[in-house]
Amino acid sequence: MNQLAPHLILFILAPVALLAVLSLLVPILARRDDRTPDRCWKAGIFYVNPADPTLFVEKRHGIGYTLNFGNPWSWVVLIIVTLVAIAPVILPFQYLRIHR
Repeated sequence: MNQLAPHLILFILAPVALLAVLSLLVPILARRDDRTPDRCWKAGIFYVNPADPTLFVEKRHGIGYTLNFGNPWSWVVLIIVTLVAIAPVILPFQYLRIHR
């Protein structure tokens, strides 16, 4: 069990560290002014503008940022965040199954 503890700590701390880094990078990579055209907002919450190179834009309502889904890199960010969120749930079970 002592060998398992460092791996579990890593699986818990890695996503937290990634989210901390992303929270520091978002204000740097985001647009701060509201030059987002109304026609580019789908359902009022999804910003899709392939002509806009910005990865993050301020949300239309509320506090925070959203991805520009017209930028191909936004899909990469979305996949990475999803995998990092799922990893702490799946990987410990895989580790336990292999090391029985």
